[in-house]
Amino acid sequence: MGFDKQVLKEGSGEKPTKGKNVTVHCTGFGKNGNLEEKFWSTKDAGQEPFTFQIGMGQVIKGWDEGVMSMSLGESARLTCTPDY
Repeated sequence: MGFDKQVLKEGSGEKPTKGKNVTVHCTGFGKNGNLEEKFWSTKDAGQEPFTFQIGMGQVIKGWDEGVMSMSLGESARLTCTPDY
């Protein structure tokens, strides 16, 4: 149980610390139970990047922990179990 992180592009900046605001682009996969099928993205028309306070429980645990492990500029695919 938890999350898996696949780095798609290495970052070169700092990692965020608990309580800091982070702004991310994100895409949700899993439409109709198919993890290859996108159901939403901040890059879709009319959507904007998503900002939240890291490590404060404002998002699912997999995002809190996964994004906290990323460095500025990094792009990754986080796969979270349903309980995470």
